[in-house]
Amino acid sequence: MTAIDAASLTPCTNCGAVSSDYCTRCGERQPGHHDLSVGHFAHEVVHEFVHLDSKLFRTLRDIVIKPGFLTEEYFAGRKSRYIAPLRLFLTLFALQFLAFTFYRPAAVYTIATMKKFDKSGALTRLIDRRAAKLRLTADEMEQRIDERWHKNYSLLQLMNIAGVAVVLKALYRRRYFAEHLVFAAHFLAFSYMVTLVIDWPIFALAGFQPGPLQKAVSATTICIQLVYLFIAQRRFYSSGRAKTAIKTVLLAGGRWALVAVLMGGSLVTAMMMVR
Repeated sequence: MTAIDAASLTPCTNCGAVSSDYCTRCGERQPGHHDLSVGHFAHEVVHEFVHLDSKLFRTLRDIVIKPGFLTEEYFAGRKSRYIAPLRLFLTLFALQFLAFTFYRPAAVYTIATMKKFDKSGALTRLIDRRAAKLRLTADEMEQRIDERWHKNYSLLQLMNIAGVAVVLKALYRRRYFAEHLVFAAHFLAFSYMVTLVIDWPIFALAGFQPGPLQKAVSATTICIQLVYLFIAQRRFYSSGRAKTAIKTVLLAGGRWALVAVLMGGSLVTAMMMVR
C-alpha cells in the first residue's frame, strides 16, 4: 500500500473499520459531496423502486407457479433474490386481514359476521349477558370485542407458522425444524394470496354470509390449497405420491384446526378482556 493510499483511508462511519469509498468490512459507502446532489437522490429512488419491483415480482411469480421452489432457493443460499419468508408472510397476512376486516360486506373477522354463522344464537346470548354486566349496549360491546380480537389475532400469527411447522416436523421427522418454518411461511403466504385474489372480490360484491356461494368459494379455495400443498411437498420433501397425498390431508387438517383454535381462542380471550 502506498503512502497516498494509506492517507486516503478513514474510519468507516458505520462500523469503524478502516475504509476508503466503500468499507471493506460492512460495505457502507462513505459520505461525500455526491450525497448532496439532486441527481444522486433521484438515482437512489429509481434504484430502490426498480430493485423492489423486481424482487417483489419474482417472489410473487415463483410462489404461485412453482410451489415449494422458494423454500428450495432459500436453503440453496439464494435468499437476496426474493422477499424474506417471514416478511412475505406478515405482509400478505396484513393485507388479507385488512381486506377481510374493514370492508364490511366482505368482513370475516367481526362479531357481526360470527353471529350470522351462529344458528343456535349462543354467541348472541353470551355477548348480551356480558354487555348487560358491563352496562354497555350490544353495539358498544361488539365494537370493543372486535378491537381486542383483531389485536389478539394479529399477535398470534407467528404461532400459525410455528403450528404448521410442528405438524410438518411430525410428518417429516428427519428434516430440520427451520426447514419446516420456512416452508410453512411460504405456504401460508400463498394461502393468503389465494383468498385475496379469489375470495375477496366475490365476497366484496355478494357479501360474506352463510349459503351456497360461501360454501362454493370456500371449497374452491380449499381445493387450490390442497393441490398446491401436494406439489410443494413433492418438490421440497421429495416423497412419493401416495405418502405425499396422505401427508397433504393430515397437514391441511392440522392447519385448519390450528386456524380454528387461534381464531376461537383469540375471540374468547377478547371477550374476557373487555372491561
